[in-house]
Amino acid sequence: MGRRPTIDREGLLDAADRVIAKGGVTSLTIDAVARAAGVSKGGVLYSFGTKDALIEAMLERAGKSYERLVGDYLAAHGDEPHSTAAAHVDASHREDELSAIRASALLASLVQTPDYRSEIQGYYRELLDKLDTKSPGGRRALTAVLAAEGAFLLRGLGLAQFDDEAWESIFADIRALVPDGRATDTKKGPEQAGPNSEDG
Repeated sequence: MGRRPTIDREGLLDAADRVIAKGGVTSLTIDAVARAAGVSKGGVLYSFGTKDALIEAMLERAGKSYERLVGDYLAAHGDEPHSTAAAHVDASHREDELSAIRASALLASLVQTPDYRSEIQGYYRELLDKLDTKSPGGRRALTAVLAAEGAFLLRGLGLAQFDDEAWESIFADIRALVPDGRATDTKKGPEQAGPNSEDG
């Protein structure tokens, strides 16, 4: 008696990413993922059970990818002022385009579902609550986070196209918004920080 072929969950998630990249979240079905992965519909159901479980797994993987990028940044720069904002900007910059498409499409679709909407709101609330917006530097850090998120979502949703050079330039400008501790920001706004605020 033959053994049941091993179904690679990561391979199925890769296939689901390709389905979304090609046709958006509305094209994400168990059948479509099975075709993209070259397996039977039963193979996908055996691995995930339901479409909702597949989406949960996609979200979990996207979250782990983001957390890994943030963790890498904080391991090197965690003691710097506004490191939370800088880490988010860095992660948004470094995520590849397929990851941006997947994450943006999932967000756009799931935000319409109350349970998922509450979860997404909780994620953003936790992120923004970590930023100290009582200082000019903190407000600049918030602006950088919002700008990075906007660029990430615009690219991911296909609403704006950026080549590699433009993408690098955009994030260089966004990163420049985040104070790096070389100039005091507690009493002076960015327009008053003086020449040391930009080039030390």
